[in-house]
Amino acid sequence: MGSGHILVYAFDVLMQIYEASGYSQRDAAQSILENNLFGLDIDDRAAQLAYFAVMMKARQYDRRIFSRGIQPHVYAIVESNGLDSSSVEYFTNNDLQLKKDFGTLMDELRDAKDYGSILNISQVDFASLYARVEEVRADISMFRESVLNSFLPLIQVAEVMAQKYDVVVTNPPYLGSSRFSAKLNDFVIANYPDVKADLSMVMYKHALRDMCHKNGFVSFITTTSWMFLSSFEKLRSFVFAGYDFVSLIDFGTELFDGKVGHNPIVAWVNRKSHTDYAMTGIRLVDYCYSRRDEKESELFNKRNYHYPKQSNFSKIPGSPMVYWIGNNARRAFQTGISIDSI
Repeated sequence: MGSGHILVYAFDVLMQIYEASGYSQRDAAQSILENNLFGLDIDDRAAQLAYFAVMMKARQYDRRIFSRGIQPHVYAIVESNGLDSSSVEYFTNNDLQLKKDFGTLMDELRDAKDYGSILNISQVDFASLYARVEEVRADISMFRESVLNSFLPLIQVAEVMAQKYDVVVTNPPYLGSSRFSAKLNDFVIANYPDVKADLSMVMYKHALRDMCHKNGFVSFITTTSWMFLSSFEKLRSFVFAGYDFVSLIDFGTELFDGKVGHNPIVAWVNRKSHTDYAMTGIRLVDYCYSRRDEKESELFNKRNYHYPKQSNFSKIPGSPMVYWIGNNARRAFQTGISIDSI
Protein backbone atom coordinates (compact mmCIF):
# COMPACT_ATOMS: atom_id res chain seq x y z
CA MET A 1 0.00 0.00 0.00
CA GLY A 2 3.00 2.32 0.32
CA SER A 3 1.94 5.54 2.02
CA GLY A 4 -1.73 5.03 1.18
CA HIS A 5 -2.33 6.99 -2.03
CA ILE A 6 -4.30 4.12 -3.59
CA LEU A 7 -6.39 3.69 -0.44
CA VAL A 8 -7.24 7.40 -0.29
CA TYR A 9 -8.30 7.44 -3.93
CA ALA A 10 -10.39 4.29 -3.39
CA PHE A 11 -12.02 5.96 -0.39
CA ASP A 12 -13.41 8.74 -2.59
CA VAL A 13 -14.66 6.24 -5.18
CA LEU A 14 -16.37 4.17 -2.49
CA MET A 15 -17.91 7.29 -0.97
CA GLN A 16 -19.58 8.08 -4.31
CA ILE A 17 -20.99 4.53 -4.41
CA TYR A 18 -22.31 4.78 -0.86
CA GLU A 19 -23.90 8.19 -1.40
CA ALA A 20 -25.55 6.98 -4.60
CA SER A 21 -27.05 4.16 -2.49
CA GLY A 22 -28.52 6.62 0.02
CA TYR A 23 -25.93 6.51 2.82
CA SER A 24 -24.97 9.61 4.77
CA GLN A 25 -21.31 10.60 4.56
CA ARG A 26 -20.83 9.78 8.25
CA ASP A 27 -22.22 6.25 7.96
CA ALA A 28 -20.40 5.67 4.70
CA ALA A 29 -17.04 6.73 6.16
CA GLN A 30 -17.44 4.28 9.03
CA SER A 31 -18.46 1.43 6.75
CA ILE A 32 -15.58 2.07 4.36
CA LEU A 33 -13.06 1.92 7.21
CA GLU A 34 -14.62 -1.17 8.75
CA ASN A 35 -15.58 -3.18 5.67
CA ASN A 36 -13.97 -2.04 2.43
CA LEU A 37 -10.36 -0.91 2.68
CA PHE A 38 -7.44 -3.14 3.68
CA GLY A 39 -3.77 -2.26 3.35
CA LEU A 40 -0.41 -3.88 4.11
CA ASP A 41 3.23 -2.89 3.86
CA ILE A 42 6.45 -4.35 5.23
CA ASP A 43 7.67 -0.87 6.12
CA ASP A 44 6.47 0.42 9.50
CA ARG A 45 6.78 4.09 8.53
CA ALA A 46 4.80 3.55 5.33
CA ALA A 47 2.02 1.97 7.41
CA GLN A 48 2.02 4.96 9.75
CA LEU A 49 1.73 7.37 6.82
CA ALA A 50 -1.04 5.29 5.22
CA TYR A 51 -2.95 5.17 8.52
CA PHE A 52 -2.73 8.94 8.82
CA ALA A 53 -3.76 9.49 5.19
CA VAL A 54 -6.79 7.19 5.42
CA MET A 55 -7.97 8.63 8.73
CA MET A 56 -7.64 12.20 7.48
CA LYS A 57 -9.64 11.25 4.40
CA ALA A 58 -12.31 9.75 6.68
CA ARG A 59 -12.32 12.95 8.73
CA GLN A 60 -13.10 14.89 5.57
CA TYR A 61 -16.48 13.16 5.61
CA ASP A 62 -16.93 12.78 9.39
CA ARG A 63 -15.28 15.36 11.64
CA ARG A 64 -15.83 13.19 14.73
CA ILE A 65 -14.24 10.04 13.30
CA PHE A 66 -11.27 10.19 15.73
CA SER A 67 -13.52 10.29 18.79
CA ARG A 68 -15.62 7.33 17.70
CA GLY A 69 -12.91 4.68 18.14
CA ILE A 70 -13.05 3.46 14.53
CA GLN A 71 -9.78 2.07 13.22
CA PRO A 72 -8.85 1.27 9.58
CA HIS A 73 -7.47 -2.13 8.53
CA VAL A 74 -4.11 -0.64 7.61
CA TYR A 75 -1.10 -2.49 9.02
CA ALA A 76 2.62 -3.00 8.86
CA ILE A 77 3.31 -6.70 8.40
CA VAL A 78 4.57 -8.24 11.63
CA GLU A 79 6.41 -11.50 12.17
CA SER A 80 6.13 -14.10 14.89
CA ASN A 81 9.84 -14.29 15.61
CA GLY A 82 10.57 -13.80 19.29
CA LEU A 83 7.08 -14.28 20.70
CA ASP A 84 7.42 -15.36 24.31
CA SER A 85 6.44 -19.01 24.88
CA SER A 86 4.96 -18.23 28.29
CA SER A 87 2.74 -15.56 26.77
CA VAL A 88 1.66 -18.01 24.08
CA GLU A 89 0.70 -20.58 26.73
CA TYR A 90 -1.26 -17.94 28.62
CA PHE A 91 -3.01 -16.74 25.46
CA THR A 92 -4.00 -20.20 24.19
CA ASN A 93 -5.27 -21.03 27.69
CA ASN A 94 -5.15 -24.85 27.27
CA ASP A 95 -7.62 -24.59 24.38
CA LEU A 96 -6.38 -27.13 21.81
CA GLN A 97 -8.09 -25.50 18.82
CA LEU A 98 -6.91 -22.04 19.84
CA LYS A 99 -3.40 -23.40 20.29
CA LYS A 100 -3.50 -25.06 16.87
CA ASP A 101 -4.81 -21.94 15.09
CA PHE A 102 -2.40 -19.53 16.74
CA GLY A 103 0.45 -21.98 16.21
CA THR A 104 -0.38 -22.08 12.50
CA LEU A 105 -0.21 -18.29 12.27
CA MET A 106 3.07 -18.25 14.17
CA ASP A 107 4.59 -20.78 11.76
CA GLU A 108 3.34 -18.98 8.67
CA LEU A 109 4.39 -15.48 9.80
CA ARG A 110 7.91 -16.41 10.85
CA ASP A 111 10.33 -14.04 9.06
CA ALA A 112 7.30 -12.35 7.46
CA LYS A 113 9.18 -9.09 6.96
CA ASP A 114 11.37 -10.93 4.43
CA TYR A 115 8.38 -12.08 2.37
CA GLY A 116 5.67 -9.48 2.84
CA SER A 117 2.22 -10.10 1.44
CA ILE A 118 3.30 -12.84 -1.00
CA LEU A 119 2.83 -15.26 1.90
CA ASN A 120 -0.19 -17.55 1.90
CA ILE A 121 -1.85 -17.47 5.31
CA SER A 122 -4.36 -20.11 6.42
CA GLN A 123 -7.99 -19.21 7.09
CA VAL A 124 -8.18 -20.15 10.78
CA ASP A 125 -10.92 -19.32 13.31
CA PHE A 126 -10.12 -15.62 13.65
CA ALA A 127 -13.34 -14.94 15.57
CA SER A 128 -12.14 -17.17 18.42
CA LEU A 129 -8.72 -15.53 18.41
CA TYR A 130 -10.29 -12.06 18.68
CA ALA A 131 -12.63 -13.27 21.42
CA ARG A 132 -9.62 -14.46 23.41
CA VAL A 133 -7.92 -11.08 22.92
CA GLU A 134 -10.97 -9.38 24.45
CA GLU A 135 -10.85 -11.77 27.41
CA VAL A 136 -7.22 -10.85 27.93
CA ARG A 137 -8.04 -7.14 27.60
CA ALA A 138 -10.40 -7.47 30.59
CA ASP A 139 -7.94 -9.60 32.58
CA ILE A 140 -5.32 -8.53 35.12
CA SER A 141 -2.21 -10.43 34.10
CA MET A 142 1.49 -9.87 33.61
CA PHE A 143 1.00 -11.11 30.02
CA ARG A 144 -1.77 -8.67 29.16
CA GLU A 145 0.40 -6.02 27.50
CA SER A 146 2.38 -8.62 25.58
CA VAL A 147 -0.80 -10.05 24.10
CA LEU A 148 -2.28 -6.67 23.19
CA ASN A 149 0.96 -5.24 21.79
CA SER A 150 2.31 -8.30 19.98
CA PHE A 151 -0.37 -10.95 19.53
CA LEU A 152 -3.23 -8.70 18.40
CA PRO A 153 -1.24 -7.09 15.53
CA LEU A 154 -0.16 -10.55 14.40
CA ILE A 155 -3.78 -11.73 14.27
CA GLN A 156 -4.94 -8.58 12.46
CA VAL A 157 -2.23 -8.85 9.80
CA ALA A 158 -2.85 -12.58 9.36
CA GLU A 159 -6.57 -12.01 8.83
CA VAL A 160 -5.96 -9.40 6.12
CA MET A 161 -3.51 -11.73 4.39
CA ALA A 162 -5.82 -14.75 4.63
CA GLN A 163 -8.89 -13.00 3.15
CA LYS A 164 -9.82 -12.86 -0.52
CA TYR A 165 -10.95 -9.60 -2.08
CA ASP A 166 -13.23 -8.26 -4.80
CA VAL A 167 -10.55 -5.80 -5.93
CA VAL A 168 -6.78 -5.98 -5.44
CA VAL A 169 -4.84 -2.85 -6.45
CA THR A 170 -1.14 -2.36 -5.91
CA ASN A 171 2.04 -0.71 -6.99
CA PRO A 172 4.04 -3.90 -6.35
CA PRO A 173 7.56 -4.36 -4.96
CA TYR A 174 10.17 -3.92 -7.70
CA LEU A 175 13.13 -6.19 -7.02
CA GLY A 176 15.15 -8.44 -9.31
CA SER A 177 16.22 -11.86 -8.08
CA SER A 178 19.87 -10.78 -7.90
CA ARG A 179 18.89 -8.58 -4.92
CA PHE A 180 16.78 -11.16 -3.08
CA SER A 181 17.85 -12.23 0.39
CA ALA A 182 18.69 -15.93 0.73
CA LYS A 183 15.38 -16.62 2.49
CA LEU A 184 13.32 -14.75 -0.08
CA ASN A 185 15.15 -16.42 -2.96
CA ASP A 186 14.50 -19.92 -1.58
CA PHE A 187 10.85 -19.08 -0.92
CA VAL A 188 10.24 -17.68 -4.41
CA ILE A 189 11.95 -20.63 -6.13
CA ALA A 190 9.85 -23.07 -4.10
CA ASN A 191 6.50 -21.29 -4.52
CA TYR A 192 6.72 -19.18 -7.70
CA PRO A 193 9.32 -20.86 -9.96
CA ASP A 194 7.87 -19.47 -13.22
CA VAL A 195 8.25 -15.83 -12.08
CA LYS A 196 11.33 -16.19 -9.89
CA ALA A 197 13.25 -13.46 -11.70
CA ASP A 198 11.13 -10.52 -10.56
CA LEU A 199 9.34 -9.86 -7.27
CA SER A 200 6.69 -7.65 -8.88
CA MET A 201 5.58 -10.59 -11.03
CA VAL A 202 5.59 -12.87 -7.98
CA MET A 203 3.17 -10.43 -6.38
CA TYR A 204 1.12 -10.29 -9.59
CA LYS A 205 0.67 -14.07 -9.74
CA HIS A 206 -0.07 -14.22 -6.01
CA ALA A 207 -2.73 -11.52 -6.32
CA LEU A 208 -4.45 -13.29 -9.21
CA ARG A 209 -4.26 -16.81 -7.85
CA ASP A 210 -4.54 -16.35 -4.09
CA MET A 211 -5.89 -12.90 -3.12
CA CYS A 212 -8.82 -12.40 -5.45
CA HIS A 213 -12.39 -13.73 -5.41
CA LYS A 214 -13.78 -15.44 -8.49
CA ASN A 215 -14.85 -12.68 -10.93
CA GLY A 216 -12.87 -10.18 -8.85
CA PHE A 217 -10.40 -7.67 -10.29
CA VAL A 218 -6.63 -7.24 -10.00
CA SER A 219 -4.99 -3.98 -11.07
CA PHE A 220 -1.22 -3.44 -11.35
CA ILE A 221 1.29 -0.91 -12.58
CA THR A 222 4.83 -1.94 -13.56
CA THR A 223 7.37 -1.58 -16.33
CA THR A 224 6.49 -3.31 -19.61
CA SER A 225 9.05 -6.14 -19.54
CA TRP A 226 6.52 -8.83 -18.56
CA MET A 227 4.63 -8.22 -21.80
CA PHE A 228 7.27 -9.63 -24.13
CA LEU A 229 10.47 -10.94 -22.44
CA SER A 230 10.98 -14.70 -22.75
CA SER A 231 11.59 -15.02 -19.00
CA PHE A 232 7.90 -14.20 -18.45
CA GLU A 233 6.46 -16.42 -21.19
CA LYS A 234 5.18 -19.01 -18.71
CA LEU A 235 3.49 -16.28 -16.69
CA ARG A 236 1.78 -14.88 -19.79
CA SER A 237 0.57 -18.33 -20.78
CA PHE A 238 -0.76 -18.85 -17.24
CA VAL A 239 -2.68 -15.57 -17.31
CA PHE A 240 -4.00 -15.95 -20.87
CA ALA A 241 -5.31 -19.44 -20.08
CA GLY A 242 -7.21 -18.57 -16.92
CA TYR A 243 -7.88 -14.84 -16.61
CA ASP A 244 -9.33 -12.01 -18.69
CA PHE A 245 -7.56 -8.77 -19.51
CA VAL A 246 -10.10 -6.00 -19.09
CA SER A 247 -7.94 -3.02 -19.98
CA LEU A 248 -4.31 -2.01 -20.42
CA ILE A 249 -2.78 1.46 -20.65
CA ASP A 250 0.66 1.59 -22.24
CA PHE A 251 1.99 4.91 -20.96
CA GLY A 252 5.42 4.74 -22.55
CA THR A 253 8.22 6.67 -20.88
CA GLU A 254 8.19 9.81 -18.75
CA LEU A 255 5.00 9.03 -16.87
CA PHE A 256 6.84 9.96 -13.67
CA ASP A 257 9.61 12.41 -12.93
CA GLY A 258 13.10 11.21 -12.08
CA LYS A 259 15.00 8.08 -13.12
CA VAL A 260 11.89 5.92 -13.31
CA GLY A 261 10.50 8.41 -15.79
CA HIS A 262 12.71 6.95 -18.51
CA ASN A 263 11.29 3.45 -18.09
CA PRO A 264 8.22 2.42 -20.12
CA ILE A 265 5.25 2.01 -17.74
CA VAL A 266 2.10 -0.02 -18.18
CA ALA A 267 -1.01 -0.29 -16.00
CA TRP A 268 -3.65 -2.96 -16.49
CA VAL A 269 -6.69 -4.69 -15.03
CA ASN A 270 -7.37 -8.44 -15.00
CA ARG A 271 -10.56 -10.19 -14.02
CA LYS A 272 -10.59 -13.62 -12.39
CA SER A 273 -12.75 -15.06 -15.17
CA HIS A 274 -12.11 -16.49 -18.62
CA THR A 275 -14.51 -15.31 -21.31
CA ASP A 276 -12.09 -14.03 -24.00
CA TYR A 277 -13.97 -10.82 -24.68
CA ALA A 278 -12.17 -8.01 -26.45
CA MET A 279 -10.05 -6.03 -24.02
CA THR A 280 -9.35 -2.30 -24.27
CA GLY A 281 -5.75 -1.31 -24.97
CA ILE A 282 -4.80 2.37 -24.82
CA ARG A 283 -1.53 3.36 -26.47
CA LEU A 284 0.14 6.53 -25.16
CA VAL A 285 3.76 5.75 -26.02
CA ASP A 286 3.92 8.49 -28.66
CA TYR A 287 3.28 11.19 -26.08
CA CYS A 288 6.67 11.72 -24.49
CA TYR A 289 9.46 14.30 -24.42
CA SER A 290 7.93 17.52 -25.76
CA ARG A 291 4.49 15.86 -25.81
CA ARG A 292 4.50 14.27 -22.37
CA ASP A 293 1.93 16.77 -21.07
CA GLU A 294 -0.54 15.36 -23.62
CA LYS A 295 -0.71 11.92 -21.96
CA GLU A 296 -3.65 12.80 -19.73
CA SER A 297 -5.83 14.31 -22.45
CA GLU A 298 -4.91 11.61 -24.98
CA LEU A 299 -6.07 8.95 -22.52
CA PHE A 300 -9.62 9.89 -23.58
CA ASN A 301 -8.90 10.09 -27.32
CA LYS A 302 -10.53 7.07 -28.98
CA ARG A 303 -7.90 7.09 -31.73
CA ASN A 304 -5.52 5.62 -29.16
CA TYR A 305 -7.87 2.74 -28.33
CA HIS A 306 -7.44 -0.83 -29.58
CA TYR A 307 -9.60 -3.89 -28.93
CA PRO A 308 -7.69 -7.18 -29.24
CA LYS A 309 -8.89 -10.64 -28.18
CA GLN A 310 -6.36 -12.37 -25.96
CA SER A 311 -7.04 -15.80 -27.50
CA ASN A 312 -4.92 -14.56 -30.41
CA PHE A 313 -1.88 -13.80 -28.25
CA SER A 314 -0.88 -17.46 -27.96
CA LYS A 315 -0.81 -17.77 -31.75
CA ILE A 316 2.34 -15.65 -31.79
CA PRO A 317 5.64 -17.36 -30.83
CA GLY A 318 6.43 -16.53 -27.21
CA SER A 319 2.85 -15.39 -26.54
CA PRO A 320 3.68 -11.70 -26.19
CA MET A 321 1.08 -9.27 -24.90
CA VAL A 322 0.13 -7.58 -28.19
CA TYR A 323 -2.60 -4.98 -28.44
CA TRP A 324 -1.37 -2.96 -31.45
CA ILE A 325 0.85 -3.64 -34.46
CA GLY A 326 2.21 -0.89 -36.71
CA ASN A 327 2.19 -0.98 -40.51
CA ASN A 328 5.78 -2.17 -40.86
CA ALA A 329 5.13 -5.06 -38.52
CA ARG A 330 1.94 -5.91 -40.40
CA ARG A 331 3.85 -6.24 -43.69
CA ALA A 332 6.65 -8.25 -42.08
CA PHE A 333 4.44 -10.64 -40.13
CA GLN A 334 4.41 -14.06 -41.86
CA THR A 335 2.69 -16.40 -39.38
CA GLY A 336 -0.46 -16.78 -41.42
CA ILE A 337 -2.83 -15.41 -38.77
CA SER A 338 -4.98 -12.35 -39.13
CA ILE A 339 -3.09 -9.32 -37.87
CA ASP A 340 -6.28 -7.26 -37.91
CA SER A 341 -7.77 -9.63 -35.35
CA ILE A 342 -4.85 -8.93 -33.03
